[in-house]
Amino acid sequence: MKKMNRAPWVLISLCILAVLAGGLLSGADDRVNEGAPHQAVNEAGSETKSVSSPSAPVSADVPQDGKKEDAGPREEEKSPPPGPYVAIVIDDFGFSRSIADEYKDISLSLTWSIIPFQTHSGYAAELAEESGIPYMVHMPMSAVGDKKWSEKKGVIDTGMSAETVTLLLRKAMASLPGALGMNNHRGSRATKDEKIMEMIMTELAATSLFFLDSRTIASSVAYNTALENGVPAAFCSVFIDHESSEEFMEKQFRRGLSIAEKKGWVVMIAHTRSATVDFLKKKSGIPLEKGRYVTMPELIRYTAKK
Repeated sequence: MKKMNRAPWVLISLCILAVLAGGLLSGADDRVNEGAPHQAVNEAGSETKSVSSPSAPVSADVPQDGKKEDAGPREEEKSPPPGPYVAIVIDDFGFSRSIADEYKDISLSLTWSIIPFQTHSGYAAELAEESGIPYMVHMPMSAVGDKKWSEKKGVIDTGMSAETVTLLLRKAMASLPGALGMNNHRGSRATKDEKIMEMIMTELAATSLFFLDSRTIASSVAYNTALENGVPAAFCSVFIDHESSEEFMEKQFRRGLSIAEKKGWVVMIAHTRSATVDFLKKKSGIPLEKGRYVTMPELIRYTAKK
C-alpha cells in the first residue's frame, strides 16, 4: 500500500523537474539570441563613429535588426556624379575676420585656403569648420624677384635643408589641424625647384593631405612631383580676380568653365576681396549650364576614380 502511494509523488516530482529544466534551457537560448543582434549593432556603431572623412567607407553590413542584407555598393565604390567639375578656391584667409564672415554666407561649394600664423588664421579655421567649409594650408613659399618676401620667417625657400622644410611644414599643419590639403602662397621661385618640391611632397606623402599647385609660374614642378610621391594633387588653371572689375572676373570665370568642359574639371583661384565676394554672391544664384560646383576634397576624390 505504501509503494502504491509513493508512485504518484515520484511522477509528479519528475514532471516538475522537467518543466523547470525546460524553462532554464529556454531562458539561456533567449539570452544568446538577444545578445547577438545587440553586439552586431554596437560593432557597426563603433565603426561608424570612427569614420572621419567623406571618402571613408561606410559600413552597411549590419542594420539595426541584426540581419545581413544586400545594401548595394559601398559609398567608396559608387561612381562619382557627372561632371564637369568646377572647384573654386579662395586664397589668403587669416588677415580679416569680416571678410571671412562675408565668405561664409556665400552658397557655393567653396574651399578656403588659410595662411598660417596670421592674426585671424585661427578664427577663419574655426568659422570654416563650424560652417562645414573645407580648408587648406596656404603655405608661404619664395617668389621670383622678391628677396625680401623670400627671406621672411616661415617662408619655404630654395637652398633650405630637408630638416628646415619639414619643420616649417609641420608647424604650419599643426597650427591648422583641420586642414584637408595644402597649396602654395606665392611660390614662383620655390615651386620650380625640384629639390624643394621633393622635400615638401615627401613630407605630405606621410599625411592624408592633398596638394593644389597654385601655378603661380608656368614652369612649376609641384603638381608632377606630388603625383610622383603618391600625393593626391590638382592644379589651378585660372585666377579669377587679378583685376577687380566685374567684366574681368566674368571673362576669367567663363574661361575656367571652358577649360572644365574640355578637360572634365577646373580649379579657379580667387582671393579675400570685397569685389570678389560680390561677384561670387551673384554667381551663387545662377546654376551652371554644364557641370557642378565641387569642393577641392570632392574634386580630388572624383577625379581619382576616373
